[in-house]
Amino acid sequence: MIAIIYSCIGPLYIKIAEEKCENIEEIKSKWKYACLIEVFDDKKEKLLYTS
Repeated sequence: MIAIIYSCIGPLYIKIAEEKCENIEEIKSKWKYACLIEVFDDKKEKLLYTS
């Protein structure tokens, strides 16, 4: 899985990190202050999780 992490400045979201992951809960705890987290499959074809 690939996680993409965003921060926001007003109405704009800016990508701050992209990393491979095995567990969604691990990413959520590591980036708990991120404005948006998107998790895709390995080929970035399917969105698996967003928060």
